[in-house]
Amino acid sequence: MLNLPPQTIHAMGFISACRAEWKLWSQLLQNANKIPIAPLHIDYQTCALFLHHCEVLEGAAKLLRLKASESAARRAFDEGMTLLSQPIGYDAHRLSRVVNLAEQLIQVFGDEIRGGPLLTLDSRHAAFFDMSEPFGKSVADSFPSAEFDISEAAKCRAVGRWTACVMHMMRALEVGLAALARHYDVEVDNNWNKTLNEIEAKTREIGKRSHGAGAEQWAAEAATHLRFVKNAWRNQAMHPRQTYDEERAVVIFDNARSFMQHLSERLSEDDAVI
Repeated sequence: MLNLPPQTIHAMGFISACRAEWKLWSQLLQNANKIPIAPLHIDYQTCALFLHHCEVLEGAAKLLRLKASESAARRAFDEGMTLLSQPIGYDAHRLSRVVNLAEQLIQVFGDEIRGGPLLTLDSRHAAFFDMSEPFGKSVADSFPSAEFDISEAAKCRAVGRWTACVMHMMRALEVGLAALARHYDVEVDNNWNKTLNEIEAKTREIGKRSHGAGAEQWAAEAATHLRFVKNAWRNQAMHPRQTYDEERAVVIFDNARSFMQHLSERLSEDDAVI
């Protein structure tokens, strides 16, 4: 299954547009002795963008292991750099060579992509596919052992694998919940519903006079998040074959992110025995 990296389609479109325009100019220059025209000048920015998009396609081809496309993109960049380094003027031969390089690149890349299933991402969730630290740096720093499942949950969200997204969220939440249990001196039990109930009871014992206003506020917000986590966990625990649609998975993902971010303000996984 091919997943096109961001900017790939834009790069192909830009190179295709350059190819079409420059091919027309090449034909006009070849007939310049019959139809007088002004010399062609391709501005520096357009040349730079053409070369940049060749590199974008090279990177995409390398990531997707499209060897022919990778070679075509590198050739288009290297030769294009030389051919476009000076104004084209009336040099139809040089411009035709650039056009041929662009045509070869677009054709080879298109052929190789069509050779396998193509995965397209919903624009609402696509950014999660290769997002670095989907829950933020504070969560990544505080709960590093949860980052694998957080990252996988984000990828599952991007590709619409909603049940898998929730399963990874449950695994990631275990790390934060264990830290919260240790914080309140609650034993982590194999029965997470029992542990969650005990943690929730502890949060209600935190008061302004006994623990300070900051601790009381933090505990109150933790309890609010915890109630959502309990419901999500109970659904999973009571229905082993439960499946999730987009709406429920996104709600669980967003609430889990808020919960873990809240925990990271005061806790880390070093506070828990997992």
